[in-house]
Amino acid sequence: MYAVEQIKEYLKPEGWVLLNNFKKEINLIAEQVDEDEIVEGVAILVRGIGGLKQYLGVLTSKRFLTTDKQKKFIGFNFNDIHKFTTNKKITSSEINFAYNTEAISINILSDDLGKRFLKELQDKLSIPSNVPTENNNTETRQIVRVMKAIKMNIEILNGKEQLNQNGSGYKLAQTKPGTVEISVDYHDAETFKLVKWERVENVQKSVSSIVGWTVIGSKFGNAGAIAGAMGANVGKDKSVATLFLKRENGEKVPLVIKCDKKDLEKLSLLIVAEEEETTQTAVTPPSTTTSIPTDELIKLKELMDAGILTQEEFDAKKKQLLGI
Repeated sequence: MYAVEQIKEYLKPEGWVLLNNFKKEINLIAEQVDEDEIVEGVAILVRGIGGLKQYLGVLTSKRFLTTDKQKKFIGFNFNDIHKFTTNKKITSSEINFAYNTEAISINILSDDLGKRFLKELQDKLSIPSNVPTENNNTETRQIVRVMKAIKMNIEILNGKEQLNQNGSGYKLAQTKPGTVEISVDYHDAETFKLVKWERVENVQKSVSSIVGWTVIGSKFGNAGAIAGAMGANVGKDKSVATLFLKRENGEKVPLVIKCDKKDLEKLSLLIVAEEEETTQTAVTPPSTTTSIPTDELIKLKELMDAGILTQEEFDAKKKQLLGI
């Protein structure tokens, strides 16, 4: 079950003891994750005096999942969560919200997992983390939501060696126009400028574009390997796309990813950087010597020597081939 592995990846840095303690809860929650849901965060939740009782919270692209005191599954759809507030405590953050007609109160352990989880949950509910809560005296400030976050799991066919982290699970997110964040497993995401993205319709043309784009940039692989990865995955129900990314230092990072129909729909919503650049800017102009059609000229010369072509006909064909 893929969801089980996704949840475990988030918990791995906390150690095998925690993984073993939450084994049943991991399986219980993972069974309820739909195929089109993406696990996007995991946190340790606490209840009881002193927060000694721990249980599991899982955030997906659609819901907040956890268990009740009887360890039965509970799911909260984001669209049905209202009146969300937070209250920071010494070792945890208390969240309160109304779900349908029920008042819900949950404590999230304030470790690294919990902090990332809470921020992700606030983003899901369109509540920026700097918004004052009920227990703050900070003046209320106007919040402007520029765009809805776009998040998706991606399968990288070529280019993963250029990312700063190694792993098996890759996620793409866009929360600001013109940039995307790529995260590997539970590691912190790296931010790139999104120059453009292209769906692969013509494998050879796309390969030429990628190789040319990376002449001045970092290593990406030879054209044959890229073409093989693409050609093997272009089919009726699946497609391939190339993301043209840039680091802050100007390093160029193209990623070839496998797509299905839903992935392509999400890619179409991405907002590229305002100052787009074409993939041809770094292509080295072809040498004039390599473009001369030597074989054709030799055959024409042989035809003239054999008396089949006249000198005038040979000269005319020669100029035609050389473009002069």
